[in-house]
This record gives sequence, C-alpha cells and structure tokens, in this order.
Amino acid sequence: MSHDENRTIDFAREASLGMPGSIKQVADFLLSEGTGIAGMTMRQIATSAYTSKPTLVRFAKQAGYAGWKDYRHDFLVAAARLEEEQSQRADVDVNFPFQAGAPADEAFEGIARIHQLAIDEVRHSLDRDALSQAADAIVGAHDVAFFGAMQNYHLGRVFASNLGIMGTLCRTPTGEEAAAVAGHLTQGDCLVVASYSGGLTGVSMALVPQAKRRGATVVAVTNSERSPLGDLADHTLSYAPLEHRHTKVGTFYSSTCTSLILNALYASCCAKRFETSVKSRSSIVNSLRNLRPNDFADTFADKTAWPQADRP
Repeated sequence: MSHDENRTIDFAREASLGMPGSIKQVADFLLSEGTGIAGMTMRQIATSAYTSKPTLVRFAKQAGYAGWKDYRHDFLVAAARLEEEQSQRADVDVNFPFQAGAPADEAFEGIARIHQLAIDEVRHSLDRDALSQAADAIVGAHDVAFFGAMQNYHLGRVFASNLGIMGTLCRTPTGEEAAAVAGHLTQGDCLVVASYSGGLTGVSMALVPQAKRRGATVVAVTNSERSPLGDLADHTLSYAPLEHRHTKVGTFYSSTCTSLILNALYASCCAKRFETSVKSRSSIVNSLRNLRPNDFADTFADKTAWPQADRP
C-alpha cells in the first residue's frame, strides 16, 4: 500500500477519534462501509453519512487531496487491502460469507464462521464494568423500554420477553407509541437502545435525546462508542464494526453480536435477581401446564390470567 493510499485510512481514523461534527460523521461512515462505497454515488454517500456533498469535498481536502474523486480512489484501494487482511484473519468475509449458487453446506459453513467470529469479538471487546452497571440500571428502574429498528427491534422483543419472565416489564414501542413512551420516561427509568450505525436518525432513534434530557438512563448496544448514540449513552456495550452498513448479503455478524450482548445483559440482570427470576419462571410454567395449545394466545393477551405475583 502506497503512502498516499495509506493516509486515506489514517486520516479517517484520526477524524473519527478527534474531529467533531460532520467531518467525524464522514469518517465514521467510511470506516464502517469500506469498499461498500464503490457502488455508491457521491450523493448517496453524503446522505448515508448524514451530511452533504460539499462536506465530502472538504473532508478530502483536509486529508491532503485536491478533491473527493481522488480521495475516494485511494481510499477504495486501501480499504480493499485491509478487508482482505481481515478476511484472512477471520477466515470469512462477514459481508459476503457465500456467493451466488453456493451449496447449502458452504453457506452454512460461512454463517457458522461468522457466528464464531462474533462470539470471539464480543468476548474480547465487551466492557464488563459497563455491562454490570447497565444491568444495575435496568434492575433498579421503575420503567424500562427498548428502542431498535428492523432486526434490532425483533432482538429487543426477545430481550423484553426474557425480562418479563423475571418480573421486569420492558416495553418495545414503535411509531407514535415510541414517542409517547420517550415522553414518559424520566429519572429512575431506563431506555435500552440497539443501533448498528450508532446514529440518532429514524423514528425511534431521534427520540433518545428526549428521554435522556428527561433524566432516563440510556444503555446503548452499538458497533462503536465513537458515535452519536455512544456519546449520549450512560452505558455503552459495543463491538468492532467489521460489517458494511449497506453492501452485504445479510446482517449475520451484527445481529449475532447484538444478540450476544443482549443475552449477556439479561443474564446479568437475572443474576442480580436470581431467586425471584427462577421462582417467577417456575410459576409461569406451572400456570400453563394444563392449558391446551389454543389457550396460549388468550392467556398472554389477558394479563389477568397471569399468576398474581408475576403480572408485569
């Protein structure tokens, strides 16, 4: 890698760590997306980085280039080499673990390697002190809510279900309900937020600062502490951003990392209320033992059917 190509990555890293505002946003996006920008127009890159085309030109000039086109060319060369090195170390391409027409066993092997990579990454990077503090915030909260979009929302539903079984109600609102919940959260409450990009755009994410201003404790699960969400959160549980945001075949890596962290967070909460959690789970199982399969939906829809000690 030449000096010119190498400095594109070096400057992006320096900007991500030490520069404020829109320059940092461009750097964060470039480092996350890597060679994925090859198929994006200048406008698409600016929109994805939540900035403008003139900012991309300014970013390139601060890196020592005449303009964005020259910077982009050298950045793509450098990013391709870095990603090749990462793939060799991990023994898998997290963005394309299988190709078109791959047989089922090859696709499975690629996904299995990504899962192992995610396990190793979370085990290495997860801040144990932040995990314990986040669990304390949830267990001691009056109200708990979870915000997340797309696959993160569904992972949040599983997390909320686990908390519910141990006696802690966690709401997972969307749309207008999310706005109402964010406006209700205040000091003594806890908001858990999962976002791969760490951005604060989108219906639910844009409401996080409001809950924070009202005094709610914010727990972030994201790919980097150096993000708007990470900067805002009281406790950040992060992992390395090895996956592109856009150009990929699936969210296998990020979803696995997020799921592992949420499971670790639930386990930490459960450990702090272990006896109560075990008794609550046993009570719910016993109450359902004599029900027919068709009775389950009505039972969970009507909370009066829950055992008195276990109602959220």
